[in-house]
Amino acid sequence: MNLLSKTKKKSLKPVNYRQKIMDAAIRVFARKGYNDTTMIDVARAAKVGIGTLYNYFKNKDELLISSADKTIETELGKIRKICEKQADPMDRMETYFIQHAMLLKENPHIARFLVSQLRQSEGFFERNPEFNPLRHYVNFVKELFETAKESGRIKDVDTKALAIMVIGSMDMLICQ
Repeated sequence: MNLLSKTKKKSLKPVNYRQKIMDAAIRVFARKGYNDTTMIDVARAAKVGIGTLYNYFKNKDELLISSADKTIETELGKIRKICEKQADPMDRMETYFIQHAMLLKENPHIARFLVSQLRQSEGFFERNPEFNPLRHYVNFVKELFETAKESGRIKDVDTKALAIMVIGSMDMLICQ
């Protein structure tokens, strides 16, 4: 009997376990919520051992923060590149809203994760007061409004307040 014939072939593409775990965490957090999600749930969803999960993330808070930051960085980065192709500030804002809506429509688990699950645990925010995932969106929309204001396309307004109102309104529409 040839022992070599029973060995499994190794994948040629290395597995990015950190990203695999974060992707699974987003799906689990979106489905179960932060409070009801356990590290074991995430390990099972990612199809990794619990030890592997803890090699990358020391606890659930770190996993949530890393998952949110990476998701926002990736998705907002894609939207930002598309928006930059628009010369007119108003077209840039319209493109942002359309692209953001498409992202959330095509990836409802990301919408649930970003819009609702990130806000459900008071204990989490007490332990992590510096964590504010929406600041990325607020800053980006604020920049869009500032560019429109500088070009004379909108009136002189408090762009940060306007950005917060718009992001809040979008959140409410998404949660309907």
